[in-house]
Amino acid sequence: MAVNTTKNYFGASEGDYLFKQPSQIPQSGLGLFTAIDIFEDETVAIFKGEILSDKEAKKRAGMGFDQYFVCLWDGRILDSMHTVCWAKYANDAKGPNVRVFKNNVHITFNENNEVCLTALRNIKAGEELFCAYGDAYWKRHLPSASANS
Repeated sequence: MAVNTTKNYFGASEGDYLFKQPSQIPQSGLGLFTAIDIFEDETVAIFKGEILSDKEAKKRAGMGFDQYFVCLWDGRILDSMHTVCWAKYANDAKGPNVRVFKNNVHITFNENNEVCLTALRNIKAGEELFCAYGDAYWKRHLPSASANS
């Protein structure tokens, strides 16, 4: 397995300051946590993955393999499922049945048009990172939950 050596504004590899452990959100698998303090508006992590053709994206979505899809600035799809990528472990605090936590990072583009997680506020070391997936994600992956909201 390849090691993600992406460097960002901290001047360190993401694996030097980010870590995975069980999410604080029940039944959400692993979550993304920071080992250092992060300041508002800092880029936390960059999404990595395979850029898919429309045909391949539709095929994978049809098979239910679209949990790690991210839309790029030009409309193409980036799939992080089989890629070493820290950003993909950020869970959505606004998902169904989550009322305790608030999203503290958001998915945006950096100056290189890379999809990344950027801090919405100052984040303390040890905090879990949460970002919004959007209504379309929840409608696709939890249709019964979106029907009840």
